[in-house]
Amino acid sequence: MKILLIYYTGTYNTRYLASLIEDKFFSLGHQVDKLEVDIDTKSIDLSNYDLIGFGYPIYAFNSPILFNKYIKKLIFIKDKKYFIFKQSGEVMSLNNASSRYIIKRLRIYGCFLENEYHFVMPYNIHFRYEDSFVKELLLYNDKLLEIMTYEILNNINSKIKSNILIKLNSLIFTVQRLGAKWNHLVYKVDSKKCIKCNLCVNKCPTHNISIKNGKYVFHNNCQMCMRCSFNCPKDAIKIGLLEGWKVNGPYNFKVIKTNERINSDFINQNSKGFYRCFVKYYATIDEKYNNYKKIW
Repeated sequence: MKILLIYYTGTYNTRYLASLIEDKFFSLGHQVDKLEVDIDTKSIDLSNYDLIGFGYPIYAFNSPILFNKYIKKLIFIKDKKYFIFKQSGEVMSLNNASSRYIIKRLRIYGCFLENEYHFVMPYNIHFRYEDSFVKELLLYNDKLLEIMTYEILNNINSKIKSNILIKLNSLIFTVQRLGAKWNHLVYKVDSKKCIKCNLCVNKCPTHNISIKNGKYVFHNNCQMCMRCSFNCPKDAIKIGLLEGWKVNGPYNFKVIKTNERINSDFINQNSKGFYRCFVKYYATIDEKYNNYKKIW
């Protein structure tokens, strides 16, 4: 098959997943193209592809508005297969309706989503995940990738269940986008820490940051993706009311995943609070993975 992966990434977690998916399908003899979306990305012709995957990070129980705007540019074709790979830092059921806009656009053209998968990647805001938890998530993502590949190639549909209450919650939380429009008023750069590397300016997916009279200016087209504050090498960017939740510094997935000194047994049956939801999530993946493994 000829496969196209269209994805938006904030702090590069979705880019990591897209590369995993690319490598997996390529290893099975398929041709894979990737398209990373930013504000400048032009619409692409889908007619040359057999399978199209859409990837995105979940923002406040929704797909990012920048990604939705790109999806709106596309002309979908009925005889193609479509799937979604999305990611967030937790597996709350409130995330289940996050793809509703993409699904709606597909239906307008008489197309249907055949498969959807929710991967878990470490937070880029709220709090930093411990390396052992990150390693465990990465290993489970590998299992989910095997499941996803098998189901797609064998025409086994896999949907994420939702309901009216979850969809309503997703709709309510689109109010977060209004906050993104105004957060430029509270973002600041600490001039004592800043080394003028301009990484934030050059890498912003919406060109939302500029320099005026020697000072960094944040405009009103922010996606709240946290790419600037998360990747700032000197932790110089202050994010206003969310400063207490800021996470700075990328995770080195390759090192964490291959370091034998890092354990991968963070979640167990006794996990409580925030971590409790991962017990069921892991069990569901393990059940499917072990069942399919008998066939493989």
